[in-house]
Amino acid sequence: MGLTLEEQGQGFLIALAVGFALGAFYDVFRIFRVFARSEKRQVIWQDIFVCFVAAVISFLLALAVNWGEVRFYLLAGEAIGMCVYFLTLGEITLRLSHLLLRILTAIKNFLFRWIFHPVGCLLRWIFHGVCSAGVKIAKVTIKPLKFRKKRKKSLETSPPNSV
Repeated sequence: MGLTLEEQGQGFLIALAVGFALGAFYDVFRIFRVFARSEKRQVIWQDIFVCFVAAVISFLLALAVNWGEVRFYLLAGEAIGMCVYFLTLGEITLRLSHLLLRILTAIKNFLFRWIFHPVGCLLRWIFHGVCSAGVKIAKVTIKPLKFRKKRKKSLETSPPNSV
């Protein structure tokens, strides 16, 4: 059973939309890589996952449009849709994610330099003062206790004075 030209055109437009959506799906992982600074192994596994999802979606597209027959115009439609996404909206989202990363890094540096670092220095100064005062108090109180113990021990071992 052959498809009419109109049905093939509709299938091509659907494939364009699916390709555009697959491009957006892959873009989520690209943006994640910008923020997470993924290692090579993580990138490889992410790409394998995206390819698997794209293969399943392509199969389901062929099943829905062509009763499972893989046609060139469906694959071309998906590829063109992905290219259109990457050359238009994909560039914008990638640049915005890089800009957002720079803004967040600047905010983090500002917070660290002007809030967290001074507060940390203040807390360290207070902690050092408390610890040094505790050490001084301990020296003052422990030394007489040791002296008392030694004196008590020496009194117990010495013979009593007989008069």
